[in-house]
Amino acid sequence: MNRSSDPNPFDEEEQEVNPFSKGNAAPGSKSRVPQFVSNTLGFGPKHDATVDIPLDSMNQDSKKKQKELADWEADIKRRERDIKRREDAVASAGVPADDRNWPPFFPIIHHDIANEIPVHAQRLQYLAFASWLGMFFLLFDSCCTMIFSDL
Repeated sequence: MNRSSDPNPFDEEEQEVNPFSKGNAAPGSKSRVPQFVSNTLGFGPKHDATVDIPLDSMNQDSKKKQKELADWEADIKRRERDIKRREDAVASAGVPADDRNWPPFFPIIHHDIANEIPVHAQRLQYLAFASWLGMFFLLFDSCCTMIFSDL
């Protein structure tokens, strides 16, 4: 392979050539930008394709979506009636619906020892919950003490 015949891309030409201007190349000089023919790229009027989309299929799709939405709405209304029926049954049975969650705007803890825990286990449950709260506050206090003791 003979590399001596390869042109040097860094050679300066005698005349300055603007590759972005049309027809402004110096006569007799070869342009650095190759001329592409649109036929070789596969674009143009020879290669345009038409796509046939039947208009009836769009109408069928909209009817199908309308049917799905109607089914979904009917299902939501049925669920709403079922939930309302359950709430009314619970209220008529005398179950207290007073939710005392903490904090009231975003309930994290729901703890109702008097209504949810059997009478014989209420004292044990109260002691376990109080111990858990005590350990939590002790851990929080310990972390704060360690952070602020170095200041």
